[in-house]
Amino acid sequence: MNDHSKIEPIVRKVSFEEAEEIDIECYANMDWKQSASIVEEMRRQIWNKEYNKKPEKIIRRSSLKEDRDDLE
Repeated sequence: MNDHSKIEPIVRKVSFEEAEEIDIECYANMDWKQSASIVEEMRRQIWNKEYNKKPEKIIRRSSLKEDRDDLE
């Protein structure tokens, strides 16, 4: 990486309320598709086990009984 192309991070300490306002402003300025993809990525990080589960198959067995009368 070249020295002239390095990006320096801008760091500032803010309160929790100010951080919430900054987040709201950031998401308000985003395209809805970009916002939705970020939310989906966060959802997959939080619910990783549930996303990787294979769907369960529910199999029910029933048998016909001799004394059952379906015509009533």
